[in-house]
Amino acid sequence: MEQKPKIIVVLIAYNCAKSLENLYRSLPKELFDEIILVDDDSKDNTFELAQGLGIESYKNPTNLGYGGNLKRALSIALEKGADIIIDIHPDGEYKPSAILPAIREIENGSEFVLGNRFFKGHKPTENGMYAWKLLPLVMLGWISKVVLRLPIDDYHQGFRVYTRKLLERVNFMANSKDYAFSIELLAQAAFHKIKVSQVLVEVSYTGDKRGASLKNSILYSLRTLKILLFYIGAKLGFPHVIFHEPTAK
Repeated sequence: MEQKPKIIVVLIAYNCAKSLENLYRSLPKELFDEIILVDDDSKDNTFELAQGLGIESYKNPTNLGYGGNLKRALSIALEKGADIIIDIHPDGEYKPSAILPAIREIENGSEFVLGNRFFKGHKPTENGMYAWKLLPLVMLGWISKVVLRLPIDDYHQGFRVYTRKLLERVNFMANSKDYAFSIELLAQAAFHKIKVSQVLVEVSYTGDKRGASLKNSILYSLRTLKILLFYIGAKLGFPHVIFHEPTAK
C-alpha cells in the first residue's frame, strides 16, 4: 500500500499579529498533517499569538529577511519529514482556497506549484493591488516567461507549494536572503527541468499589506533581471552557485 505523503504548511511571519488568527482559522486543516510558523524577529506579538493558537512556532533571534526565513522554514519542514510543503503568507494576502487544487496538481505529477492571480480574467487590482504595480508586474512576468519558459503566467507572487523532490534537487540554500529567493527558485526549477504548474489563487490586498513599496519593487525588478542573466549564462556553460546540485549530507 502506497504511503500517504506528509503535508506541512509553513507560515513565514513578520509583524503579522493583525492577520494571523484569521488566516489560521480559515486554513483547511483536514488537508495537511502539521502547521509550523517561523517568526522573523517580529516587532509585534506575532510569535506569542502563534503559540497561543497552538501553532508549532520558531523565532529567529535576528531578522533573516524573506529568503532567509523561508530557507529556515523549508529546512525545518524537511527535517520533520514533509513530502509536500505549502507556503502561504500569514498576512492574509493569499486565500487558502488554492491549497486543495495545488495538492491535486502535486498528485498529478507536478513537483512545484504556484498561484496565478490573473487566472481566467481575475484582476488583483479589483482586490486592492495598487494599479501602478500592474503594468511593471506583467512586463516583468513576460520577460521571466520568455527566458525561463515555464508553463506559468504569474512568476512574481507568493503562494507556492514545494515537494521534497524539488528541494532535494535544487540548491535552494544558496539562494538570496531577500525576495530574490523566489525568482531564483523558479530559475533553478527551469534549469533542472522540474515539472511546474499553476492554480488560481484569490488575493486580498488591504491596509499596509498591499505588496512591496515602489523602492522595493524597483530593487526586486533589477535583481530579477540579474538572475535571468545568470540563468542564461548557466545554460551557456558559465557556472553559478545557485545552479549547482546541492551538496549531499
